[in-house]
Amino acid sequence: MRKKILKVIERAGKEGILQVALSAVYGFSKSTVSTVLQELESQRTVVRKRVAGKSYRIWSVRYSPFPVEGHLRVGIIRAIEYPSVLLAAENCREVNIHVLLYNNAFSLTKDLAEGYLDAGCSPLITQTLFSLVYRSIRINAGCGFNGGGLVMRKTSPRVFGSSELSTMEYNLHRYMEERGMMGEIKYYSSPLQMMDSLEGGDVDAIAIWEPYLTKLSKRYKTIRFEEIFGDYPCCTLASNVRMEKSKEYVTFLKRYKEAFEEIDTRMEELVHMESKLFGMPQREIRDAFHGFKYSWKLSIDLVRHTLEKFGIKLSGDIEPRVFKLL
Repeated sequence: MRKKILKVIERAGKEGILQVALSAVYGFSKSTVSTVLQELESQRTVVRKRVAGKSYRIWSVRYSPFPVEGHLRVGIIRAIEYPSVLLAAENCREVNIHVLLYNNAFSLTKDLAEGYLDAGCSPLITQTLFSLVYRSIRINAGCGFNGGGLVMRKTSPRVFGSSELSTMEYNLHRYMEERGMMGEIKYYSSPLQMMDSLEGGDVDAIAIWEPYLTKLSKRYKTIRFEEIFGDYPCCTLASNVRMEKSKEYVTFLKRYKEAFEEIDTRMEELVHMESKLFGMPQREIRDAFHGFKYSWKLSIDLVRHTLEKFGIKLSGDIEPRVFKLL
């Protein structure tokens, strides 16, 4: 009974479900549903909110549109750039940290801005744009540097694949401009779709990140962006502003910073964790593991330089609204 009710709540996603509707789904009595919900709520598995009169809407913690005490939801993309997040979640005993996996930066950062995530790691460019539009997130620290490149099926590509509003798109445009290249860019919502498009001949080249870059380098010509442009910040850690000073996020930040000191000594453990998370062979994760430079340190000067290269120059009064760096 408990599993069935929880399954319905999970399926309801961001919309949640009215408590009265739960009785109708399986024909359970209102008292039975109420008892189960009280148990789930006490365990912080679900949250309830009064919406009208005596009516309640129910969400799973994963999809709650507001923070849940004792929990922190952190989003990451399908990339090996976030060992610090995985270690922080593993090491933290004070807070229940949920690490949630996304296919692309746009979806993750939108959920962060709208409050369905409490913190998240996605490209600096993406987070900056969402912060300017939504005014609900602020960038706090770095995640990784470099880690991306161009994979070419043809020596003179004309059709490129990339993820939208991302570090990869930013570097792809820089690469094309510096070489005077003209071409079409197609956008994909996941790295797997991008690779399938390359393999199928729909695009001539793709801008992609680790561990997929190293995997593809065994079959195609690849150019790493750091070899051309030098070190650059890829993803950054941002928080929803309503969680910025919460005990949950402050605790997570402490564990997050500490985790960077353990990455090298716990590499094999991390390889196993990432392999399981992404459904990829451990060998492919291990081969690409040091394709990123991992650091939480992010200087405002580097941020300004990177954004200006992308065509974004923040004024002095706007900058503090977007950044609150450690």
